[in-house]
Amino acid sequence: MEEINFEILSNGPISSYLKNKKVNDFKSTIIFLKSNPIELKDLQEIVVKDEEETMSITSKIHAVLATLAVENEIKEIELMMGIFLVDQNAFPELENYFKDKDYTNIALTTSYLKFNNKRIDFSSSKQILETIAPKIVREQRMDPHQSKEWKEKIYEDYIQKWLKRNPSITYPIGKILKEEKNLIELISN
Repeated sequence: MEEINFEILSNGPISSYLKNKKVNDFKSTIIFLKSNPIELKDLQEIVVKDEEETMSITSKIHAVLATLAVENEIKEIELMMGIFLVDQNAFPELENYFKDKDYTNIALTTSYLKFNNKRIDFSSSKQILETIAPKIVREQRMDPHQSKEWKEKIYEDYIQKWLKRNPSITYPIGKILKEEKNLIELISN
């Protein structure tokens, strides 16, 4: 895969913050974000407010990286959201989750970057995108500031329609929406 790297030249808020921390390129930014959760939170708050702290680490990292690309006019990098289906066959760690449910799969969301039409997840060493790629049912480009509320609305809309298509599912939508972040973290770790 083609490697992504560029020097941070912009004086935008994310770029300036990183340069003040002696982080001067995209690759160094990835390492910095993964090893400094407090700094990640500060940077993510520049991009999008998350007072309820419902954004996953994946969403935070990709929102910051996408903003960095925008500030530095790197147009080949796009922030994406994907809705994908999971079941216990693809993710055995979800076996306990599905035990008391009246459904055997569920849609979850994730964010990632696209570079030259290739999906890339910089948030984890576990290559979850390879597992979920054939299970993506919706993919949408988004601006970094949309990585919370807009992503949540798209997901909620999908779940509402999924429940209408599957009237035998009696699990409440509110509970499904609240469990999504925990399920993402479970399959990502």
